[in-house]
Amino acid sequence: LTALIDSYMVSALGENAVAGVGLTAQPKFLGLAACFATNVALSALVARRYGQKNKKDANRIVITGLLFVSVIIVFISIIAVIFAGTIMDLCGATPETKEYGVTYFQIIMGGIIFNVWQMSINSAQRGIGNTKITMRTNVVSNALNIVFNYLLIGGNLGFPRLGIAGAAIATVLGTVVASIMSIASIARKDCFINIYYMAAEKIKPTISALKRI
Repeated sequence: LTALIDSYMVSALGENAVAGVGLTAQPKFLGLAACFATNVALSALVARRYGQKNKKDANRIVITGLLFVSVIIVFISIIAVIFAGTIMDLCGATPETKEYGVTYFQIIMGGIIFNVWQMSINSAQRGIGNTKITMRTNVVSNALNIVFNYLLIGGNLGFPRLGIAGAAIATVLGTVVASIMSIASIARKDCFINIYYMAAEKIKPTISALKRI
């Protein structure tokens, strides 16, 4: 949905800008593939531990999964930013669309870790039955994306005119806020998945939890 909104709102910059945004979809989702797979495991494993009332192991799985996806996405993010031009070439960029694609892709992938944290925490939350957090974070993320697209792409209401870079920044801003919302959801002391509980019980990532994931 974010990519669809960005494609629509950068259309004011011309068809090459729209194509530039479109070029980034496949490499972005390829980069996130390992994280998507991990999130499926997180939901399933946390749901089992929730059914068993095994709070300690559920939290251990979550912290292990978060560390795992963080390490993976930092590596992927660095590669994506450094080799953005080559990646756009492999995706079929033309001289007219490449600059747009590279600019958008570098900013999106530079801030992709916030998106990953949001998705992983939300997956764990779904495992304990909290399905509303996903809808809330996605609605807020996309709403902020629309607002800041309007402000930053064309430089409205006194904001700088950043073009396609503005669209990418707006997307990252939306995911940052959504990520904070997701983290806040596991900061509630009545939540089965709880960062204060992890700290109090000195729960750390383990190899055995990673193998289960």
